Amino acid sequence: MGSKDVQTKKYMRNPQIFADFFNGYLYEGEEVIHWENLEDVDSAGLAIVPTGNGKKRNLQKFRDILKQSVIKRNDEAYYVILGIENQSDVHYAMPVRTMLYNAITYLDQVELIASANKASGLCNGQEYLSGFRKCDTIKPVVTVTIYWGTKTWDGPTTLRQMFNELDSKIEAFVDDCDINLFSIIDMREFPEYRTELRELFNLLSTRNDGDAMAELVSKDDKFKSISRDTAELMRDFANVKLPNKDKEGNYNMCKAVIDLTNKGRAEGHTEAIAFSIKSIMQSFNYSFEQACAVLKIDAKDMERYRKMI
Repeated sequence: MGSKDVQTKKYMRNPQIFADFFNGYLYEGEEVIHWENLEDVDSAGLAIVPTGNGKKRNLQKFRDILKQSVIKRNDEAYYVILGIENQSDVHYAMPVRTMLYNAITYLDQVELIASANKASGLCNGQEYLSGFRKCDTIKPVVTVTIYWGTKTWDGPTTLRQMFNELDSKIEAFVDDCDINLFSIIDMREFPEYRTELRELFNLLSTRNDGDAMAELVSKDDKFKSISRDTAELMRDFANVKLPNKDKEGNYNMCKAVIDLTNKGRAEGHTEAIAFSIKSIMQSFNYSFEQACAVLKIDAKDMERYRKMI
């Protein structure tokens, strides 16, 4: 697993960050999921699948993050399992992968309940075959794919998009699976967040446009004091150099982004001058020194441009 994948997994696993993300994604920022109610679920799933001819295949899959929670709304309590899959790159078979993850999570629930039922002698008749009784229930699973890459997600987001052709007669009978894609680079508006997800996602969504990124941080004072974990993600995913920490151990990412933008502009200006020198030399058959004289370049800068040509 790459370092960026480890970073995003560690960051989003934080209960407060995790709850804030799903409150924004599912409930438009309403604080319905409370981080104190979250419980980690074993992210390792194992399934034994028949492959024919009496053979079986063991499937062991490790999910990025999986937590369960009780959600209370309108005096009702709902139980749900929430999962996050982090992607730094586009995964063109993500719908199949998500479908398998969800299926294994459901299977784990059924087998756990069945095992407890059989151990307690609660099953009888037809129920004994599966160990799952008519009155038993399982928790729904919601998996969201968070895409952290810099390029637009161009892969399928549903299982049906992976099919070449689909006969209209069987379409209604074919299952589908949506990866619930949350592509940061493709979004311009984000849900309401109470944590630094707001600053993180907004910055990463503009990382391909230095001027837009600089404008963003210059208009929001919250970027002047960003915690270490969030700042490190900004550094690694937006190529922003971290400034010195302040007294509280936080980072002024406003300064960091503006410094990066100014550096980019300076480098762009230098490259433009080098290109002009080369064009004049080719167009008029001038020497390097003659082209520099046309552009009135100081002698102290000439050597720098000579190395670029």
